[in-house]
Amino acid sequence: MLREVLFTSVIVLVYACFFIIVFAPSIYAFWFYIVARKISKRSRGLLRVAIITLSLNAVIAYFLCHLAFNYFVPARLADNDAMLEKTVRDALVIQERFFAAHGRYYALGPVRGPYQDENGLSVDKDVVLEVVPVWDRIRGRETFLASAVHVWGNGLVMIRGDGKVVRGEPGSDDSSRLRRKLLNSVK
Repeated sequence: MLREVLFTSVIVLVYACFFIIVFAPSIYAFWFYIVARKISKRSRGLLRVAIITLSLNAVIAYFLCHLAFNYFVPARLADNDAMLEKTVRDALVIQERFFAAHGRYYALGPVRGPYQDENGLSVDKDVVLEVVPVWDRIRGRETFLASAVHVWGNGLVMIRGDGKVVRGEPGSDDSSRLRRKLLNSVK
């Protein structure tokens, strides 16, 4: 709870600093208008300058928000999701190699990267991976389930022993429950 409050307060502080940086000319123009109004009665032109400055700052803020949330954030999330798929596919290869050598799959995690084990599995930074051996009742053989999430991403990638990669639906209860479980296990 304290960690979430601290994290939220840091985010609010960063956004407040961005607000002050972007709207600094407007703040200065309105301050200049208020001071000029106290000193002399002829400050009508300064109000117009302050409003125009505020309008220009609002347009710049809109442009910066549009740029950040439409170009930078989705690209970063896509990179994080690609990192998840790579990590899960590497886990599949390592598990198959271990199964060929020892006749069983090994359990792993949940672990948070950067992590590397003695079998050659490498987990990238801020990726949480869990590998669980399970018994496949239909085929009558041992297999495994691997799940991975990124701490700063919103995706969930799972893979079964047959090699099929499954992306978790962001709105489903099972995906959100598994994502929460993985993230809470490595705090």
